[in-house]
Amino acid sequence: MRDQEQPESANCSAEGLVRQVKMVTRTAGIELAGENALERYDAGAYAQVLSTSRSESGNGLVAFTYLRMNKKLFEGDNWQHLVEFVKSMSEGGQNIRLAECDSCKTNLYVGFIKDKNVKRTKKGAPV
Repeated sequence: MRDQEQPESANCSAEGLVRQVKMVTRTAGIELAGENALERYDAGAYAQVLSTSRSESGNGLVAFTYLRMNKKLFEGDNWQHLVEFVKSMSEGGQNIRLAECDSCKTNLYVGFIKDKNVKRTKKGAPV
């Protein structure tokens, strides 16, 4: 989360905590891994993780565990945001926008999920 997303009454800094942890891991010479703590599927949340994953001083994320995979992940724009996030993470944290169509047949584009959501009914013979 970004600090601006915290209620003022909480008197805390999520971004400050991440900076402290990154500094300590760099000082200790250990690798930093992360995971999402909240159930969020918006582009802003993924951008925050991407920001944390990058580092000019060599203490970015070496691994990330994605929690809260559920049905909601596949609704609306949530799937596209996740796919763009995963692709960005695999490209070293570069923000990559996926096309609506996929000529490489990777099944990652949004239309793949939309096509799969079409209900198919089987016709049966009455018994």
